[in-house]
Amino acid sequence: MGMNPYGSRQRYAVWPSNCLSDGGPHLRFTIPHHLSATCAWPTSIPAPMSQETVIYLVNLLIGVILAGVLSQYWRLEASGQSLRLWIVAAWTLAAADLFFVGRSMLPQGMVPRFLPTITVTCGHALLLLAAQHTAERPLQKRPITLIVVSHLLLLLIMRAVPSIQGWRAVSNSLVWGALSLAAALVLWRSGHRMRELMRFPAMVMGFQAVFHASRSLLATQAVVDSSAVQSAAVQMLGDVEVSLFMVALFVGVLVAYLRQGNADLRTALDNVHQLSSMLPLCAWCNKVRDDDGYWRRIEEYLSEHKVSVTHSMCESCATKHFDEFGADRPVSK
Repeated sequence: MGMNPYGSRQRYAVWPSNCLSDGGPHLRFTIPHHLSATCAWPTSIPAPMSQETVIYLVNLLIGVILAGVLSQYWRLEASGQSLRLWIVAAWTLAAADLFFVGRSMLPQGMVPRFLPTITVTCGHALLLLAAQHTAERPLQKRPITLIVVSHLLLLLIMRAVPSIQGWRAVSNSLVWGALSLAAALVLWRSGHRMRELMRFPAMVMGFQAVFHASRSLLATQAVVDSSAVQSAAVQMLGDVEVSLFMVALFVGVLVAYLRQGNADLRTALDNVHQLSSMLPLCAWCNKVRDDDGYWRRIEEYLSEHKVSVTHSMCESCATKHFDEFGADRPVSK
């Protein structure tokens, strides 16, 4: 039952219908014209996010988590500038993922196409600087900055010349692969102790360089053959690889610093244990015999075991050496 505009009741018809294609029973409602405005159904449903956007969001989430864990460890352990450079690189790559997400979700033109790409290049450049600092090599800031600026100029040229935009993936892979290979070689050529600690991050960067070399070949073939399907596959491989690379690299870096901290703690405990035990002292010259059998001055021995030594003068020596010459005694405070 319903009420019409004149106050009288009006019966609305409801009956089963089999008119739809599936043949099942349905209810059909006859709604008066004056009530149709209040019963309007939505005419459109928001489109779901594209697969590319979902991948970018996952990469962003992974990058933020890894960068946050590294930052928290550095804040608690104060592990120096080398870890700080790794952290800055992690946050830079996370920012690149944020730009990729914005480019895919926001209206076209709000996020320039080259912005996330050059941010990834800056992240790889920071990874190379972090590897150089970790390996105790001089930081090659000027050549690395020149590479980043050259890549930026190349991206701007490709944006201005549409006929060569298809080579963007090739140039990106070449630049990123070269920076990854350089970082891997720096870590492999470091000292023995550091090379053992950073073995896994060096392997990850080496595989990253091989991946980008393969990706550049596939991208070149896609440009030559003008294959849109192959170009999309190359793009998809690059997007998926980012998350795997970040997880493997930064987890490996964190494990390496944890191993280094554990080794330093074990060395300190060994020194404390050795100093707390009996020391073989010479009864005449007071030299100490070390683990290799050499007799050394006690000051050198203690300094080698991270014990600071200062010198002063006792009362007996002051009386013996200064009263003999009639000199004033030094005052020990």
